[in-house]
Amino acid sequence: MENNKPSPETLKKAIVDSNEPVLFKNIINETTNKCFFECLDINNLVKLMNGTILPFRVGDNLRTNGPQWETDSDTVMMTLEDFLKIELNDKWYYFDYKYMFEWFDDKQELLDNINWNSFGYDKTGKDSTLWIGSKGAHTICHQDSYGCNLVCQIHGRKEWLLFPPETGKFLKRTRLPYEESTVYSQFNFFSPSEEEEEIILTIDTNPIVIVLEPGDVLLVPRAWWHFVESLELSVSVNVWLPLVDDSKARLKESLVKLFMTRIGDDLPSTDKSQCSLEESIDLIGNCLKECSHVLSEEYNNSSCNENMESARWTADNLSIKYPNYIKKLNYLSKEQFKKFLIAKRIRFAKSIYKNNDNNLSSDDLLHKNVLEAVVKSICHSDVIDKIADLLLTNE
Repeated sequence: MENNKPSPETLKKAIVDSNEPVLFKNIINETTNKCFFECLDINNLVKLMNGTILPFRVGDNLRTNGPQWETDSDTVMMTLEDFLKIELNDKWYYFDYKYMFEWFDDKQELLDNINWNSFGYDKTGKDSTLWIGSKGAHTICHQDSYGCNLVCQIHGRKEWLLFPPETGKFLKRTRLPYEESTVYSQFNFFSPSEEEEEIILTIDTNPIVIVLEPGDVLLVPRAWWHFVESLELSVSVNVWLPLVDDSKARLKESLVKLFMTRIGDDLPSTDKSQCSLEESIDLIGNCLKECSHVLSEEYNNSSCNENMESARWTADNLSIKYPNYIKKLNYLSKEQFKKFLIAKRIRFAKSIYKNNDNNLSSDDLLHKNVLEAVVKSICHSDVIDKIADLLLTNE
């Protein structure tokens, strides 16, 4: 057991090695990283924004009959100062997933002060995204296709529900609505129904639940599913970090993009960019080259280092070696998970039912349902995995 703070080199290797979420404590704090916190203090952000009109996604703090998809959400334009004054009632507001360089491009000092050097990464605010949400603001349960995620809580508390990658087949995964590099779960973890609760509790592996407080940094390893909710006014910042094995995941994602842009153009999507067939094929070709390069490097490295073994960091040995700085997160018991879901289900007295298909004719509804079924089938992970494997083996 060591009381010494882990070095940036150690933390960088730990981030790459760990296949379980890890909570970092006292790595970034108001004493050692004063500028980090001062820059993102909510009152300082109001000054920095200086009356800039921001897009806030709006949702319902009510029981709903399904996930509150971003593609179905309204957007309200207002200043950060107005946001802090607003009476929430049955609504939540979220300035989410906003790259800082797009909103602070004229404030270089701010972008430089937001740095991740303590974790061994030469990343700054230019590489980071900002999340500001009211109580109830949440991100639907999903899985990021590649990279891993470091999240620092700045203000307020935020609750994270995390499932291992292999639980995806039980989480009713879907690529609709389409968002690049995002696979959604169709379960409504914000206000689950009794039926959903019963199905979710049949999953063999229970999840992890962690509430982040100011100064906490959470590592979300690649492909871990997560549902995130602001328990109160919340500010957080995160950075996505590339991994060596991302190349194949990027190839799979390029295939999904090809299918979505060619046949799924009329379906719900947060991706507003237009991609031609030629551009899609070029993207796939570049991904194949990257995969080939990575495989070649892995072969050479394995040949050179076949007699050398490097100990891998795990959540267990990290928490033992650095107990004051790194915490292993515990999985919920079945009973704890059941109580968690019940609390989410019964907390709202009011409910709202939405059905966007009501205005469609029978022919249009049939067309929509068939198209969705085709896209979901083609973009199913089993299908995409097979196509990628065939491309990589030239069969």
